[in-house]
Amino acid sequence: MSRLDELFHKLLSGSCTQQEKQELYALLATPEHDANLQRLLDDAIQATTEDKAVDDERAEEILSIILQAQPQPAKRRTLYRTLTITAAAAAILALAIVTIRQVQPSTKTTTQVADVHSEILPAASGAILTLGNGQTIPLDSQGHGVIAQQGGAAVKLGKGTLAYDNVQPGEATFNTLATPRGRVFRVTLPDGSDVWLNAASSLRYPTSFDREERTVELTGEAYFDIRPVAGKPFRVKVAGKTEVQVLGTRFNVSAYGNDARIATTLLQGKVAVNRKVLQPGEQAQLTIGASDMKIVTADTSQVIAWRNGMFNFDNADIREVMKQLERWYDIDVVYENGIPPLRFGGKMERGLTLQQIMRILAISNVHCRQEGRKLIITQ
Repeated sequence: MSRLDELFHKLLSGSCTQQEKQELYALLATPEHDANLQRLLDDAIQATTEDKAVDDERAEEILSIILQAQPQPAKRRTLYRTLTITAAAAAILALAIVTIRQVQPSTKTTTQVADVHSEILPAASGAILTLGNGQTIPLDSQGHGVIAQQGGAAVKLGKGTLAYDNVQPGEATFNTLATPRGRVFRVTLPDGSDVWLNAASSLRYPTSFDREERTVELTGEAYFDIRPVAGKPFRVKVAGKTEVQVLGTRFNVSAYGNDARIATTLLQGKVAVNRKVLQPGEQAQLTIGASDMKIVTADTSQVIAWRNGMFNFDNADIREVMKQLERWYDIDVVYENGIPPLRFGGKMERGLTLQQIMRILAISNVHCRQEGRKLIITQ
């Protein structure tokens, strides 16, 4: 058994000392060990059963190894395999379904990155606010405090949050909060309801809710925590396609323009979508272009994973995965040689850089390269 094999197996068993871990990192710091790493990972995957799992700490250490190792040059493959992302290591370690809470950032430059200065970071807090008079305010560059007056309300910016203070009855004006790709933001509406906007989304809403109902308009994806107000139901008009009627509840709506369907998922309370009432844990799915809507039982942890700082895939094809990466990292994905028939399942922290994601994909034989803000899938 080689020293690399010995150290790797000691890591899996939890008997690796800190000095041995550093030795293992050093061995994997050169490209010639990539093939051996792939072999060890494949062997570990095949040997793993539901009764033999790797705990969170071991999985985190394995991911750290992968992120620090150099990738192999991209090679063309004619035979594809179905890959499994685990919570530990995204696309490669089907060793256990666990959750990684922290990862060590890689300091190495992969050979797949065309520009060593073009590191792409995950999404950050930021948005653009459009006032009733059409004025736009980039919230990324504003200091905290009152940034505008709208319809008798003071528009107040905090850390990653927009709120409306001292709301006065009167004629309301409409504001629009929009998150570009690579940005997320939270707004507290004039009635005290909270809305978290995912990347590439927008919410249009009045600066006061004086009428018999409260209505907002959404494109993209948002998580709602609605404050009950007697006699004033809450409504969400979704991408001009459907409407969600709400009574004091928590729910998620996903309605991106490049998705095939609109999904409304109820976590708590009560909503009606196209007059069909949902129970907690149910999801209404409306396929774009179709008249019928179906209601299914949803994995709510997967639906709101983005709100909790996670990617969570369930047998998702590579296009679905890449659409999420496009929005989260503000990139464009290009398939150079067609779309690989790959599927993914499991969890992954959203705090990784794009280069770390590429490293994980490379070890998985999903080959890609970065050119500016393009991620080119070459497999």
